[in-house]
Amino acid sequence: MSEHPIEKGVTDVVRTYELLDRVRTRQDLVIRDDQFDFTALLEAARYAERRRIRLSLLDTGRLSLEEVESLARAGSRILTSDEARPRAGEWAILQGACREYGTHLSVLWNGPLPAADEIAGFSSQTLENLLRSGVDFQISNRKHPRDAAALAGLAAAAKKGRAFFVVYHIGPLDAELAGPAAHRAWIHFSDTSIADEPAAVLAVEIARAAAGCSSRVAVHIERGLPLELLEELWAAGAVLFFLTPPSDDRSLLRPVETKAARRKLPARAYWLSTAFMP
Repeated sequence: MSEHPIEKGVTDVVRTYELLDRVRTRQDLVIRDDQFDFTALLEAARYAERRRIRLSLLDTGRLSLEEVESLARAGSRILTSDEARPRAGEWAILQGACREYGTHLSVLWNGPLPAADEIAGFSSQTLENLLRSGVDFQISNRKHPRDAAALAGLAAAAKKGRAFFVVYHIGPLDAELAGPAAHRAWIHFSDTSIADEPAAVLAVEIARAAAGCSSRVAVHIERGLPLELLEELWAAGAVLFFLTPPSDDRSLLRPVETKAARRKLPARAYWLSTAFMP
């Protein structure tokens, strides 16, 4: 049996207050668009803006473009994808709202990169223009191989727009990753990508290239690296995310873990959390 209208109204009010309480007690909060109805999300966005609390909406495509635009105008950072918003015109509208109201649009690109002459959806030129307008862009090679030269070109466009261009690299390191890094791309990879001494040298070189262009390499430590290499990566400017159990106080690794925790990535330089790679 469905809820009585009065009971449903009370439930909606309670859920709204629960959402506002979550916003009040968190300084950085990501909310999916299917967790609450639009009215509650909009009220939470306005509340967060008044309190100067960073609120991000994860757009899965459930809300209409107009509703997501309203949330951007209320001060929410918008996190979407090429799957949730597959039309360039929608990106342009959301980017306009975000830019006008001092927040950001960030897109996770899941599919193959568009060709230069592609007409339906996106072309590579359309994508570059959106990045030049300031759209933050995040891309992984987990599902599709990525051409490093194409990534470097997109990173250069993002740099012109002062956008964040974030690359998640899965698998053995590629020397060509230095190309995007030299155009201020933020590069994530796991220590499992560093299989031997040449890869270790390459990891340090890529970290140094990124740091020289005011971005960072983020190394996700899943199995552990030699202490000397960790120190070299740190000196080259890398951010080290230790996903291994903490060392004890007597370990030589403990000072590295301690100082690594103090070097942070901006929220625009990772997708949802620093604990995983999409």
